Amino acid sequence: MAKKKLAAEEEFEELNIMPLMNIIMLLIPFLIMSAEFIKIGVINVSAPKMNTGEPQQETPQKKKKKPLNLTISVTSRGFTLITRGSKISQGCDMSAAAMQNPQKKLPTVRKLEDKYDYKKLRGCLSKIKKLFPDESRVIIMSEPKIQYKVVIGIMDHSREKEAGKSDLFPEVVLSAGVI
Repeated sequence: MAKKKLAAEEEFEELNIMPLMNIIMLLIPFLIMSAEFIKIGVINVSAPKMNTGEPQQETPQKKKKKPLNLTISVTSRGFTLITRGSKISQGCDMSAAAMQNPQKKLPTVRKLEDKYDYKKLRGCLSKIKKLFPDESRVIIMSEPKIQYKVVIGIMDHSREKEAGKSDLFPEVVLSAGVI
């Protein structure tokens, strides 16, 4: 009977987990040091809003200003700027005569050799912002073969702050198709 008691006590001997804890404590710093930390860049882009339900009726007391709908169309020839359905002619000439017949002087900002002229684009956007200081949205359209870095360059230059002033056009909307 005494032998049975000793055998039962030996079977339930306490498990020693100290070696396992030591291994885990050694692995934790190794895993932390070997982890790869990546900084992910985020670009804020507002998607077009969908309307559902019935259209809202406008109140006669509040007259809404017609939106600018500033659009930058990117082609292999350069940037074409469009506002309220009218294309802006080359050199950002926003006179009434130039807005009536801009087809001969397009795109608004031509490519210099094989590079897009972001400096002139920014100058045009600054002129437009002075005329429409309350506007904050720009729509970007590009041909399918335009490189992604060109679109990002447009986004960066259209959102830059002017010296001592607010952002040019902080709300960027991407659109399909080219005008």
